[in-house]
Amino acid sequence: MNLKLSYPKGVSESDVCFALPFDIDKKASSASGHLTATREVIRVYMDDLLCKEYRIEDISEIEVQQLVGCSMLCARDNSGRWECVCAFSQKYFLRYAEVAKILDYYIKTGIFTENSDEDEPTCPRCGARLKGGSECMFCRSKKGVFIKMIKRLKPYRALFIMSLISTFILYAADVIGPMLQRVLIDELIVPKNENWALFLKVSLCILSINLATIVFRVLQSYGNTKISTAYGRDLRRDIFNKTQELSMSNVAKRTPGELINRVSSDAGVLQDFVTRQGKDMIFQIVALIALLIIMFVTNWRLALIVVIPLPLAAYLSFKSFNIISIRYGRVWRFRCKASELLHDVLHGIRVVKNYGNEDREIKAYETASKNQAEATKNADIIWFLVQPPIRYLFSIGEYCALLFGGLMILGDSMQLGELVQFTAYVYMLYGPIQWLTMLPRVLANTFVSAGKVFEVLEERNDVSDREGAKDVEIEGNISFDNVYFGYKAYNPVLKGVSLDIKKGEMIGIVGHSGAGKSTLINLIMRLYEPTGGTITIDGTDIRDISQDSLRSQVGVVLQETFLFNGTVLDNIRYAKPDATFEEVVQAAKIANCHDFIVRMPEGYNTTVGERGYSISGGERQRIAIARAILHDPKVLILDEATASLDTQTEKMIQDALGKLISGRTTIAIAHRLSTLANADRLIVLDHGRVAEIGSHAELLAKKGIYYNLVMAQRQTAKLAPAKAE
Repeated sequence: MNLKLSYPKGVSESDVCFALPFDIDKKASSASGHLTATREVIRVYMDDLLCKEYRIEDISEIEVQQLVGCSMLCARDNSGRWECVCAFSQKYFLRYAEVAKILDYYIKTGIFTENSDEDEPTCPRCGARLKGGSECMFCRSKKGVFIKMIKRLKPYRALFIMSLISTFILYAADVIGPMLQRVLIDELIVPKNENWALFLKVSLCILSINLATIVFRVLQSYGNTKISTAYGRDLRRDIFNKTQELSMSNVAKRTPGELINRVSSDAGVLQDFVTRQGKDMIFQIVALIALLIIMFVTNWRLALIVVIPLPLAAYLSFKSFNIISIRYGRVWRFRCKASELLHDVLHGIRVVKNYGNEDREIKAYETASKNQAEATKNADIIWFLVQPPIRYLFSIGEYCALLFGGLMILGDSMQLGELVQFTAYVYMLYGPIQWLTMLPRVLANTFVSAGKVFEVLEERNDVSDREGAKDVEIEGNISFDNVYFGYKAYNPVLKGVSLDIKKGEMIGIVGHSGAGKSTLINLIMRLYEPTGGTITIDGTDIRDISQDSLRSQVGVVLQETFLFNGTVLDNIRYAKPDATFEEVVQAAKIANCHDFIVRMPEGYNTTVGERGYSISGGERQRIAIARAILHDPKVLILDEATASLDTQTEKMIQDALGKLISGRTTIAIAHRLSTLANADRLIVLDHGRVAEIGSHAELLAKKGIYYNLVMAQRQTAKLAPAKAE
């Protein structure tokens, strides 16, 4: 977020790292003040006058304290005394909280994070907010985007050239037509010349040209179809592949609806431009130049009259481009929001119906569609306001050509056939010109979509294999050495975690909600990178193990099991696509799900429906366990695998998990602490730190955090029946 909102007089952006206003003084009265901070000092200004300084080296801790109706930024000096630095209303709370986290992290670690604009990125050139992108749609290099699109044509350049040449030949045939008409009029019709030999030659030329165009039209259509299909296919494939390669933190920056929009809609816009509009643009520009040359050779006086309005038309088209581009950027955003809403509602349709919110969602989608339509209308209004003056300029040129051409015929300085030929070229000339006046609208829409597509394709992955990363056969010894992790480095979720997990151990991870349990296992799977410290498996840094090798040997069973919209067989076999049917059945039997599967209408070929919602939660969970058993992982991660299930189903799943756990390094997070009682060791996390390690009995005897968690859960279990009554 923007942490340089405004500055006191005499202070510029380059002078400070942070600058925020505050509006309450220490007497709780309205005030007009500013707080600025550098790596060395915090300064407080009141009415643009410096009134207080705090040296960073004299501060041991800094935080924001939220009060009723206002908040304060407070600092504790090295002697332990707290002091209010400034007070502000709640509208500045989040920004001051962010500054406090950054400065506190700097005080404690010596690491200063100055760039904190991830949430509200702005263009460094124009200052416009970047909504979901890394480049500004106003300042992005249009030439660079165009070159990137053209480079992707390289695999199909032979087809593209063939199609383009066919188009030029067809156009050349159209240009030759008026020349032959001129011969017929001036040599045969007007002088009433009965030269049948010449008439036959001209007629044969026209017929031959028409026959030849059939061949080139077929080649043109074939090339266009092949290029369009291949370009669109490969572009969608590359976008999809890139989304699969990105880390969880990269993917989390965008909604599924937005990513779907880029794969489908935006890729389609690029496909249409490169394979149709782009080729037409090249053709129309060359055709325009060729026609102008022919017209000036035919009659330079008339040609000069015709082209007089062209510079003004070109100027109007050029000036309209940036205005239209901005508006098509808004169209893209509203279209994306409508897609996101549609995606969320369709995937959450059960929740919508359970709460009877169909009407609300209908209204929400109507609003999103209305906003998109309104944005499209605003973009088109500008376009339709620009077009009539441009078309009027063209009509002036056509009128002048007929007027002055007619006068030349009357003055015997031009023949009728020559005028017919010239006017035919005028109409042909204005075809490319009118098409080119449409180009700003086409380019604006294309460059918006292209920017969004290349933003994904060129995005730097937060988690990538190191150079020389290799496939490693994992045994299951895992070690954390002073590991820190935070979605922002200065606000860590895990703080200095150090622990060792031995091969074959069953380890339970417990702690309050938000303690960092799921983050810990995400780091083991390398969905995120630690911001500090190292994680090793069998003594090898996991960053030196290829991601494919690591994840192929780690199995995961989650609380919210995801099943694909396919058959039971497909979902179990997902872990091992080449598994035999016998292997699938064996895994299902171990997971205690074979019996209910064979009772289904089509057994293993039964379709489970969207996300597996056609079967119960316990059945989904056991199918997920069967999938993990078939995967045969060296390290098994269980994240709340039995939460929210009835006692009987939980027992069946616990039996299945017992068979799965045998002989593997297992790390389990469980809502019911009793399910971890048989773990070899329990690791208790508290506010991102390892607070306790030991067996169930040892930690109970210690009467620390784990003991309190168990007692609280037992008390809840006792109250549950009474509450139910």
